[in-house]
Amino acid sequence: MPAVIVNEDRCTSSQACLSACPYNAIGMVDSAKEFPVAHIYDNCIDCMLCVPACPEQAILLVSAEGEVVTQEVHNGIWVVVFDAGERAVAMVSQAAMLAQPLGAWTGVVLLGTSDGATPALQAAGADVVIHHEPEADGDLHPLLDTLAEVIAERQPEALLLADTPQARNLAARLAWRLQLGLVTDVRAVENDLSERRLLFHKTAMDSPINAVVVTTSRPQLAVLL
Repeated sequence: MPAVIVNEDRCTSSQACLSACPYNAIGMVDSAKEFPVAHIYDNCIDCMLCVPACPEQAILLVSAEGEVVTQEVHNGIWVVVFDAGERAVAMVSQAAMLAQPLGAWTGVVLLGTSDGATPALQAAGADVVIHHEPEADGDLHPLLDTLAEVIAERQPEALLLADTPQARNLAARLAWRLQLGLVTDVRAVENDLSERRLLFHKTAMDSPINAVVVTTSRPQLAVLL
């Protein structure tokens, strides 16, 4: 079985791994940085629960030969917000509630900057906030590049956007670029813990019937009403 090690360069002392470890096999130790970093103790049994828990992907799997093992770990519920207003905070809170039973973490891509935005989003449950300043001419290509990088590096379970014309355009273009399934007009979201995925509830057009939609691509991409 592979062993787990800590990449100290990536560790930001979030301590999410401590909460994820059921064996108290991880602690924080002094380092060359200004803050302590995670350390794996000898009582680690390589259950690997800490691997997807780390928001910085600082815990790696290593084979008996000392080579890093690549593992497909989808983790985290991400939201894309345009500010830290009431709707954005509600989206982050919802993402955090969805992430918790999955043992996942909550990420935010904040488009633009505003005073106090990051603390407000963190207070709502965000573990990671990535800022992206939109282009003055409205060009979406740099933003699409940023989201593609987040998806490639963080491998999120889901990426959620609030329903606005700009968000719909962005989601559609991202889905086309990365060949992802896209669900729109979502009225409610719930966890399917057995399959580790989200179930999206939407009402069909001109019908009171509530449909449950599941996407198999990762991340699950959805626009919420």
